[in-house]
Amino acid sequence: MFPNPRPRFPASGLLATGQITQYGGMLDDGALEKGIVKSYTVLTAGQYSGTTNITINGKTDVHSNGCAVDNNTGLMWSRTVSASVGPTSNGLIPWTTNANGEGIFPYCAAANAAGLAGYSDWRIPNYFELVSIMDYEAPSALPNSAAFTIASGIVITSSTTQVTNINNPMSKISNSGTDAVQAKTVTVYCILVRG
Repeated sequence: MFPNPRPRFPASGLLATGQITQYGGMLDDGALEKGIVKSYTVLTAGQYSGTTNITINGKTDVHSNGCAVDNNTGLMWSRTVSASVGPTSNGLIPWTTNANGEGIFPYCAAANAAGLAGYSDWRIPNYFELVSIMDYEAPSALPNSAAFTIASGIVITSSTTQVTNINNPMSKISNSGTDAVQAKTVTVYCILVRG
């Protein structure tokens, strides 16, 4: 018997996957849709309008100041991924900083120095933070398209290192929603988070 007042427990402490299609009967994820439904507030006015120049190695990403606040976790996300920087100026940068000073961490430092959306405390999300914005409903596992402007076919890296091979980061967001692990020297996109 619980003492008075009775403790309150949330219905579920975990986020829903976003899958709503039923594939395996009444007990699969799409049928049950368990977890806290994802919810975002999109910010595009005032300090969140316009762009900020993020420059590394003489290349500039004219980055949108638009942000999405995850109403469940409280995290604020940049709505777009890295662009126009990296070895081939297409936004793909290595996890490990290369000889030209290009990498996800210098990119993040440059975003902070430039004051992206008026803030200087951006960081690369950890593995679980990155997974939290994935939407597992076919045809892809990309984040909610109303909150994020992320093109199909990309892989975004996290700041977490793979436990079984310290030469690899744990990358998570991909079209298939599966882990996409590669060497830290391979170029990938990154997304910024704060909070």
